Amino acid sequence: MLKLDFLNVGDGDAILIREEPPGFIALVDTGRPHIEFVRGSKRAAAVKHLMREHIDHIDLLVLTHLHFDHIGGALSVLRHIPVGRLLAAYLPPEGAGWIYTPNSDEKTIVGMIDALNFFADIVSDARARGTVCQCAGREPEQLTDALTMSPTLPDDALLVRQKAHFDAIYRGETLPDDVLYACSKERNISSLRLLFSYAGRGVLLTGDSYASYWEHGPDRPCDILKVPHHGDEKSMTQLLLNRLCPEYAVISCENAPAPTKERPAPHVLSMLLRQVPHVFCTENRAFENYPAGTQSAVRLEIHPDGSIHPSML
Repeated sequence: MLKLDFLNVGDGDAILIREEPPGFIALVDTGRPHIEFVRGSKRAAAVKHLMREHIDHIDLLVLTHLHFDHIGGALSVLRHIPVGRLLAAYLPPEGAGWIYTPNSDEKTIVGMIDALNFFADIVSDARARGTVCQCAGREPEQLTDALTMSPTLPDDALLVRQKAHFDAIYRGETLPDDVLYACSKERNISSLRLLFSYAGRGVLLTGDSYASYWEHGPDRPCDILKVPHHGDEKSMTQLLLNRLCPEYAVISCENAPAPTKERPAPHVLSMLLRQVPHVFCTENRAFENYPAGTQSAVRLEIHPDGSIHPSML
């Protein structure tokens, strides 16, 4: 059986994947560094979810891209649970040191530098603990006899450009603000997308890759879709949804008391509800055609016969 837990980490992503037997465990993204307490919410830090589930090791940790709502909980996970392998689209150069924040008033540039510093700490800590750190390739991986992972990386031009800029930043080189800004804004579309195949079913985890970037891409239909970018207005187009045609869709979002972002966006949620038989949110405010809800996780179990069984935790 393959057990998928889409964890409620508030405004962020963390997906726990377990095949039982043989006991293979993967974690895709780790949520934010700190999860604020909100009365009535079941959100919690990723490491708390893992410890509640008695996870004593992680075979594979994947970080889809460099935003704090995806990598922020990684240090806590590494410091509490042994991790065999860490996979990302990019890794810092060996010995990468602290990067000083550029003299910029642009929030996204400062945020990118902070994320690069945090990411260097993650990789350094992982290596010190014996975790193998690797850049993702484009070929499918046979994780177990029954479980396959097929990564989809950004296009080559984006990967080369991002690596050149990130490496230069880690070396302490001064890049123009327009270059830094463009690099910071490409982090979402540089997300790794992962298709897990088990018992004839496909599970597509999409990071934050905007729909317009990959709606014409090679991704084949799936049965379970983690909706990209928390279901906001950039997350889905009709063209992409028609091509993927999932039976289940999960949106990782939060029921914020005073939402500043439309997550999920009403028109995206309506599109999903019209076309996808089963739509779940880890947490959401009320909509006209969808009630408010909060759970510690949305769990989808794929049994060896290919049947899918949902539950809310």
